[in-house]
Amino acid sequence: VVAECSYGAGGWGGGDDGSPFGALARYIGVFGKPQNDKEKIAMTAPVLVTPEPIAMTAPVLVSPGAEGQATHTMAFVLPASKYSSIADAPKPLDPRVTLRQLPERVQAVRTFSWNFRPEAAKKNLDILLDDLAKDGCWAVERGADGQPRWQAAGYNPPFALPFMKRNEVL
Repeated sequence: VVAECSYGAGGWGGGDDGSPFGALARYIGVFGKPQNDKEKIAMTAPVLVTPEPIAMTAPVLVSPGAEGQATHTMAFVLPASKYSSIADAPKPLDPRVTLRQLPERVQAVRTFSWNFRPEAAKKNLDILLDDLAKDGCWAVERGADGQPRWQAAGYNPPFALPFMKRNEVL
């Protein structure tokens, strides 16, 4: 189960929009009393960021901007040992935060270090896609626009030393 929230029109790395992280952190109670109907939830890793092309008419909680402009979703993975379904998870009080059950799946992953930035994730995604193409055994899932569906996962707090950080593209 993940708790997720969308970025504004600028998307991940497109400005100073820290609202998805703040909304999710408040949901689990990082800043004090949790904004959910049950309890404080321990901070977990990874934090997932999913790039999503959104059409102007898409039903999203934030304005996606011009047609075809990308938005991004940030998600906190809730502890599976405690919350195995959406029904088990505390309900968010902030309407921007939604809960979603992740399906079981097999994914290719490339791990990288240093900072969790869009440019580094895209560079590593390109390397992962090249490796998968060379291998020839895997099919990359693509969206309606023909672009690969992918996520970036960050495992460390921002104050961790960059060379010690663990990030992934999936």
